[in-house]
Amino acid sequence: MKFLPWIRPVPLTREPAPVGQVRTARRGGRIRVVETWFNDDPPSLDGVDVWIAHQRPERLTPWGWHYRYTLMVDLAASAEEILARMNKTARQEIRKSIKDGEFTCTFIPSPTEAQMEAFADAYDAHPIHSDAPRLERERLRELFSAGNLQISECRDASGTILVWHGVLGHKRAGIAQPVYQISNYHQSADQASANTTGRANRVLYYQEFVYYKEQGYAHYDLNGWYTGSEDAKRLKINKFKEAFRGRLSHGFDCEEALTLRGWAYVTFRTLKRWFFMKGRADELRRLRKKPVLNLPEYLQ
Repeated sequence: MKFLPWIRPVPLTREPAPVGQVRTARRGGRIRVVETWFNDDPPSLDGVDVWIAHQRPERLTPWGWHYRYTLMVDLAASAEEILARMNKTARQEIRKSIKDGEFTCTFIPSPTEAQMEAFADAYDAHPIHSDAPRLERERLRELFSAGNLQISECRDASGTILVWHGVLGHKRAGIAQPVYQISNYHQSADQASANTTGRANRVLYYQEFVYYKEQGYAHYDLNGWYTGSEDAKRLKINKFKEAFRGRLSHGFDCEEALTLRGWAYVTFRTLKRWFFMKGRADELRRLRKKPVLNLPEYLQ
């Protein structure tokens, strides 16, 4: 079989995924995908159509990549020093909430199937915006089964869960990263309720910093930082994250087609974006350009 130059010739076998690898099926199971993070490589690409690599230090290919910026919180300091580095508002809110016993944070390192389903149901019930896609449950199951994903919760005094995080533990890289975040912030009945949920989220982040520090992780990746200037909601999220005083870093999110089937899938999806999803296409064009950033000193 001949392959186009940018398609890696790998066997089209149906071998099971190696233990610890995150593999998912797309488009009714016809497209087989493997995902990796940071500098990890899959031990095998057998049976894989598309390799998605998140936050690589270098590009996989000249095509199919964009910049990925994020904030990294250094966990080498003591718990008190991590708190002291935050801005005044976040620091005071967290200290007061902990002192008053306002919230209870729980960590679930090995979620059960029922806990995973409850998490997925909560995600779908609390979308961050009205047209947000539903959670891809097959991918969630793969992350859980690979032992990479943990759940953390923050409850108020009545036992109501206000915030959930699904945190990936990248042990080889020494980085913890919240890839799923759920809260009722956008469904809050009033501003007071929204403020309470915001405090709960801050407290949960801080408790996660301490928890993953104790588990031996070196950094906590806040999972993204918007480099644009037009999206007010994302700029507001930037401000929330900046309060923790992480350092800005960047890598590359990459996608490589490994087979003709993978190439056809990636090409079709790209054309669909260009012609029918203008907003997404514009966003990808923006992400391919290295931004000129005027950063405050605390992010450098």
